[in-house]
Amino acid sequence: MTKRAIQQSRESDIQRAVMDYLAVRGFRIFRRNVMGIVPMKKGGVIRVGVRGQADLQGWQIRTGRAIEVEIKRPGGILTLFQRAWLANALMDGVIAFVAHSVKECGERLKEFGI
Repeated sequence: MTKRAIQQSRESDIQRAVMDYLAVRGFRIFRRNVMGIVPMKKGGVIRVGVRGQADLQGWQIRTGRAIEVEIKRPGGILTLFQRAWLANALMDGVIAFVAHSVKECGERLKEFGI
């Protein structure tokens, strides 16, 4: 794959590939949507989810150990809220990381002994 093709990868395509990979590796994985909705008639923003929550969440089927994965396109960076979410998850013993590809996901799992 060329550098240009990698840069043009859609985050949703990477997310789907990582979800499939994690399922094969023995995880039950769910996609999250975190967003703000601006009502048409009233002021303010209605939040869906918590700012910074990882894109993927789930658990390891045999152990029940929780996992949180933030998906980014190659070159994508975490927001402050996303960094905080993953840091708090790690402190609580959750498998938590950012992945820009399936390969990186596999490398990160190895760091957790999986």
